[in-house]
Amino acid sequence: MALRRRGLVELGRRLYGELVRGRSRVRIVPEAISVAATRPRFLLSPYRSGTTLVRYCLDSHPDLAVPPETDFLRPLYSVLQSEQSMTGFADLGYERGDVVSKLAAFGRGFLDAYAVSQSAGLGWLDKSPHYAEDPSFLPEVFGDARFLVLHRHPLDQINSFTRGGTWRHVALPKGAMGLDTIVEAARYWQRVTQGLLDFTATHEASTMSVRYEDLCDDPKTVMASVLEHLELPWSDNVTEYHRFDHDLGREAGRTSGTVGFSPTVGKWRDWPAEWADAAWPLVSDAATDIGYQKS
Repeated sequence: MALRRRGLVELGRRLYGELVRGRSRVRIVPEAISVAATRPRFLLSPYRSGTTLVRYCLDSHPDLAVPPETDFLRPLYSVLQSEQSMTGFADLGYERGDVVSKLAAFGRGFLDAYAVSQSAGLGWLDKSPHYAEDPSFLPEVFGDARFLVLHRHPLDQINSFTRGGTWRHVALPKGAMGLDTIVEAARYWQRVTQGLLDFTATHEASTMSVRYEDLCDDPKTVMASVLEHLELPWSDNVTEYHRFDHDLGREAGRTSGTVGFSPTVGKWRDWPAEWADAAWPLVSDAATDIGYQKS
């Protein structure tokens, strides 16, 4: 019954978001549009950690465009990891740095054009959780990028990520529902989050970390720090995201129809006790480093 209610609520939010408030598809950007080279910006976080809320906040800034999840940049990097491809480039006279520059220009060209189409004079930010699984390619391809890392309590993220243990995201291996899904999601959170902690330590000057719960508790203070890190001027729009339309993409219904900053916390407490007991030891190392506790 609870699962059915959640499904009806999700359906209602999607309909409201798509039919009443926002667009479900982005506008087509003419190829002839001119683009301006601005600083690349990225939001990195495991799936279902509050990135859509942050995306709507930042997309409300008059000088920044934050599109729906793109997911196309990482496959470009596979070219650099292909010995066959790099040998071919070398035979053409291109060194690795040359290939990196051309791939960066090609990849960001789409995002630059999107920003121009949104009249975002200071550029774009890409929010694609898939990149958080291995963000190491981003600093090489986008050397002047700024990064925002978002953390959420692991058990709350796992609960949302698995819909209370009833659904398996494609990022998780196949298996049974319930406890098995919770355990695999815990391993996923630990792996991605530890990778982000290592990434942050390695790229300290260009990376800022934020907790979802802190954002919801004090949105103005946290967003002021975020904008300063991203080299953007303050705008009241970022704390009033619900007043603006956003290109929805695959994210329709996740935050559409909500107003303000009400954290979703503690839903994991409805799990059977053995689920939390099994998940917490798998995530406790990284969770403790960020300041999270099981209680």
